[in-house]
Amino acid sequence: MTRDPLESRPPRAIIQVALPVPPRDTFSYLVPEGVPVPDPGCRVRVPFGRTELIGYVVEDPGAEPPESLRPVREVLDRVPLLTVPVLDFTRWIADYYLVSWGSVLKCAYPSGLDPTPKSKFRLADQCPGGPPPADLIPLLETLGAGPRALLSLRASLGPEAAALIGRALQEGWIEAETRWSMRRRYAGRDRVALLLSVRDAVSRSEDPRTPPLLAKALRAILAFEERGFPTVSQVAARAHVPQHALHELAEAGWVELFDLLPARLGGRPSPHTLTGAQSGAVSAVSSAMEARRNETFLLFGITGSGKTEVYMRLMAKAASEGGSALYLVPEISLASVLARRLLERFGSAVAILHSSMTEHERVRQWTRVARGEAPLVIGPRSALFAPLPGLRLIIVDEEHDGSYKQQDFPRYHARDMAVLRGLRAGVPVVLGSATPSVESFYNATEAGKYTLLELPERTGDAGLPPVSVVDMKDQFRQAGAVTTLSRELDEAIERTLAEGRQAVLLRNRLGFATFVLCRRCGKSIQCPECSVALTFHRRAQRLKCHYCGHSGAVPDTCPECGGEVLQFLGEGTEKVEAALAERFPQARIARMDREAVRTGAAYDALWRDFESGAVHILVGTQMVAKGHDVHNVTLVGILGADFLLGMPDFRAAERTFQLVTQAAGRAGRGSAAGMVILQSCHTDHYAVQAARTHDYRTFYDRDIRYRKMVGYPPAGALARVEFRHADPSKADAIAREAGLVLRSAASSAVRILGPTDPPLGRLEGLYRRHILLKSGSRRQLRAVLSTLLQSPCGRHNGKAMLVEVDPNNLM
Repeated sequence: MTRDPLESRPPRAIIQVALPVPPRDTFSYLVPEGVPVPDPGCRVRVPFGRTELIGYVVEDPGAEPPESLRPVREVLDRVPLLTVPVLDFTRWIADYYLVSWGSVLKCAYPSGLDPTPKSKFRLADQCPGGPPPADLIPLLETLGAGPRALLSLRASLGPEAAALIGRALQEGWIEAETRWSMRRRYAGRDRVALLLSVRDAVSRSEDPRTPPLLAKALRAILAFEERGFPTVSQVAARAHVPQHALHELAEAGWVELFDLLPARLGGRPSPHTLTGAQSGAVSAVSSAMEARRNETFLLFGITGSGKTEVYMRLMAKAASEGGSALYLVPEISLASVLARRLLERFGSAVAILHSSMTEHERVRQWTRVARGEAPLVIGPRSALFAPLPGLRLIIVDEEHDGSYKQQDFPRYHARDMAVLRGLRAGVPVVLGSATPSVESFYNATEAGKYTLLELPERTGDAGLPPVSVVDMKDQFRQAGAVTTLSRELDEAIERTLAEGRQAVLLRNRLGFATFVLCRRCGKSIQCPECSVALTFHRRAQRLKCHYCGHSGAVPDTCPECGGEVLQFLGEGTEKVEAALAERFPQARIARMDREAVRTGAAYDALWRDFESGAVHILVGTQMVAKGHDVHNVTLVGILGADFLLGMPDFRAAERTFQLVTQAAGRAGRGSAAGMVILQSCHTDHYAVQAARTHDYRTFYDRDIRYRKMVGYPPAGALARVEFRHADPSKADAIAREAGLVLRSAASSAVRILGPTDPPLGRLEGLYRRHILLKSGSRRQLRAVLSTLLQSPCGRHNGKAMLVEVDPNNLM
């Protein structure tokens, strides 16, 4: 019997690939003959439907490969980009939040490391019979000269090019060819160059094998060494070389480029002496570090108690033992300010990771971390996945902040996942806040999951400032009109300026007027895409939606009834700034919100002006309420922060207390006493009363009683399923279908609420419905949601249906 030669061939390798798509399955692919089988953690380019995606090789023993497999198009990594601990960590996140593994892995490294598809269009090899349609002839004639990209075709044919291309592709007149290429980007900011080794630089600059441009750049840096740290542009000008030569030196590892110039790049010791409470906190966490023991600590320290100094002492210990530390902060702006302090203390051992960096810079910083060159990492939630070798410590500063919850897919909570990463790595985790989340304080006091550490006093001689609550209802009765500044706050600002001190005013609403009202029909001008009123921005003379980004001119008449009298009501930071400028013309006033401060550089520049005293009054949103220590600030005014109490969300009281307390903590941090004036319409509410006395425990005792009574976290587990569709009847139909599946799967331990309309019934042009699930058992809750995803309703997941575990916002 003749043996089939194919039977003697070794079996072709099958790999499992996780893809960043909503389905939670992994996918089987065939490795072509002659291609080395990639290890878990390597990236591959694979076909998926009619497109191609970047996926991640994983081990998934439960996956059953289908009979027919598609081959891998390209293996992108010779050695795994993602380590085994990262694969393990991200798999747990995906399972917990019921999202695809690939979607979490995509968050674990900078997108700049991936190649990007670049499509060009050309005439089809076999065109349909007959003459082409007249409107397609200009496109076909243009492509007759050779393949062209979309941008080029748009420049030649105008804005209708995309529609013409789509039709020509569908009818078979043209074809698309896609090539994948690595991105190459250089940072736009002028950065400081630091030689990693002077001796090595000298030898390389004299080595004839070193490219001439690089040798000239090295010699220029050496010439600067005795006079300080040169910028990239200075070196390029001196050496008469293009700036990319410096970036090539950095990529080769011969020099280091810094976005921020620390006082001494080698670092310097702490100038501070620890208080007894700070020493106790450092000692407790250090013991866990020395024992290589996982333990989660809640560092509950009032504003100005020196939590940041505790963090830096612990990071110094981790680095001195040859380990690494991760320092998470809630916002990019805060990362920028704190990074300066870390760079001054630790020099080039620090890496900064955040999404506002240029693509090239983020890749460079991530690569430094992966190589072990920067053992101390600071950044917002995306830094959670930093590939730190030898991890010894994780810090989550301002752990209560809602910014740690990602609102886009996949919706993970970085604080909770930092606790998980510490558990899996066997290292201590420090959660720090002056106003801890109710969940964390519950875990530290009642559940026994965390260890509570307290810093009850401010460092130095400063005490917490007194808070005076002004009832704005009384102000209205006395003045007969709505006023921006109460009489008490007006007089306090005047005294503060006369004493040469500074003031911070918090108004946590953007724009000039928060809505525009028609006096004839009584309706406000609504966003055409969302169920919200448009905000008037006076400087831009536009109405804007802060949810979908819609912007339009102010109409002359009411869009509903044609009324000609439009009234601009409510007040945002822009109106507060204008009122202050009119009342105190001698003062220099600056505004800090996401409209006025759009870049990290602008944010840093504004804070430097304020710290130097060049700005007398700083007005802004919650950006002014946290993480800053300006000793000349003696007055904080809080305008209407308790509007949050009107939100239909069980966390409304908590967010009000936190915002007021954090803002109040900016006052009186120096030698001069501070004061806080809180303008409120809910003066009797327990959140306002507790904030008035800086009394977190009184607030917590009241709030936790309410949550236990109704079963909200941390007393119970919560999940939400949201349904979105451009057709409201289809959104309702999908929601009702899902509701039937959930109720049939739920036991008495899981309560299903809805479907019903959320507070924002329409968002970004899509009509919304949602279902809430509450349970005392997190495991049973997730089991019910898993049943939903495995049912026929699961086909809507990631499109018309979004499943969110532990939602942070019910709006």
